Amino acid sequence: MGVPVAKPDAEQHVAGFKTDLREGAVGLPGILMQGVATIAPAFAILASFVFTVSLAGIVTPWAYGLAGAVLLLVAITSSQLAKELPSAGGWYTWIARALSPQAGFFAGWIFSIWLPPVAAMTSAFLAKTVLEPELKAQYSITIPWWLWVIAIVGFVSFLSFRGIAISEKLLLITGSLEIVIMVALALWGLADPGPGGFSLEPLNPGNFGDAPDMFLAVVFSIFAFSGWEATAPLAEESKNPRRYVVLGMIGSVIILAAYFVFVSWSYLVGIGVDRVGGIPNASAFPVFTLATRVWGDAWVLLLFALLNSAIAVAIACFNGGTRTWYGMGRTGVLPKALAEVSPTRKTPDKAIIVQTCVCAFTFLLMLIFSVEDVFFTWALTITLGLILMYILANIGVIRYYRTVKKDEFNPLLHVVIPIVASIAVGYVGYKSVVPLPDPPVKYAPLILVGWLLIGAGVLVWQNARGNRDWLAKAQMAMEDAGTH
Repeated sequence: MGVPVAKPDAEQHVAGFKTDLREGAVGLPGILMQGVATIAPAFAILASFVFTVSLAGIVTPWAYGLAGAVLLLVAITSSQLAKELPSAGGWYTWIARALSPQAGFFAGWIFSIWLPPVAAMTSAFLAKTVLEPELKAQYSITIPWWLWVIAIVGFVSFLSFRGIAISEKLLLITGSLEIVIMVALALWGLADPGPGGFSLEPLNPGNFGDAPDMFLAVVFSIFAFSGWEATAPLAEESKNPRRYVVLGMIGSVIILAAYFVFVSWSYLVGIGVDRVGGIPNASAFPVFTLATRVWGDAWVLLLFALLNSAIAVAIACFNGGTRTWYGMGRTGVLPKALAEVSPTRKTPDKAIIVQTCVCAFTFLLMLIFSVEDVFFTWALTITLGLILMYILANIGVIRYYRTVKKDEFNPLLHVVIPIVASIAVGYVGYKSVVPLPDPPVKYAPLILVGWLLIGAGVLVWQNARGNRDWLAKAQMAMEDAGTH
């Protein structure tokens, strides 16, 4: 594009900076919960369970476990950049420093359609498909799905303005509650098993041959883990970013892998291992049926867990999305207003306002079209985008440790694992679009290409107006991060 590239080699030094955000506000529990809550444990398992069982059958827990192993490779690789380049820009800064500012820009550009709409997307999908129909069926109470969206987005926007410390404390509460409820149901399922009794067969790899399509089950189970990457933008507000962000990225994948394996096994036992074949075609959602059987009227706790999940993921994504925009606005590649921080609350207020507007626009799209069509089209779009971002980061790791950090170069950590991880997630992307899903979801690849072309237009515009300062600024990481 004719834009000079600031090369990340050993001879170049890019000065760091002191952040305007509230340093030291978030500890390790908050960083971990940022990743865990963005994955949305209750929402993720309930949204993916039936489909995964249709592909993996009795060995569904293995599908989740193997998917977690693939993403653990990606987390380990990207953590090699996280420990060196702590920044609110997260993946934007890492890839800009390790590969090129332009590549980093596209990582941040992908984040701009990933985290900002999540609050509206997940709350709408949950309310439309679960909360509204279940409350009406069980209690004859009708609360329109759109009221849930307005309430959740409004509440989370308010929390974001109040400050990161308050929102992270609530995130810990809501995120923990949903996990406790879902694990409690799993334990009940083990204690009171369905037809077939207590069984370890779902954990027996010898049953792989009984899976209708084990490989595809692993491929699509990877989607359930989306969100662990959202820990990165909290680096500048973390007490020890070089350590805690790395632990948050890797830890959230490990925690959720263990969670998915355990609860999926327990739900299969509770539903009945002799009934696994009927789960994909059940008239009622099987996990809800299990909750009703073992808890009676207290099954409503499952709805509470889902509501908690929606609130927790909305908080996490507001924090991650606004901090990414703050990092990009600070460099000047996006409007500098996005980097304006409240002098008292230390929050990026303009970025929060823009993110709320994105949620409002998303809400409008779901009113015009349908919640389900918009949700699934967006889900595939961001999945493909994140895969591209992972691959860029993997290439960045190889280059960074072959140039800037030659003395720390490790062939396994900085070549083999990045290549294996790239191949794995690349194949996930391929299987997501070949064959193409039904419309409108089939248009997701075109939407992503269109979004990337708009991003390219932004870069051309910046170059045309002579703005080249952002090329160096995009690579800035925190000074002395994690050394105090």
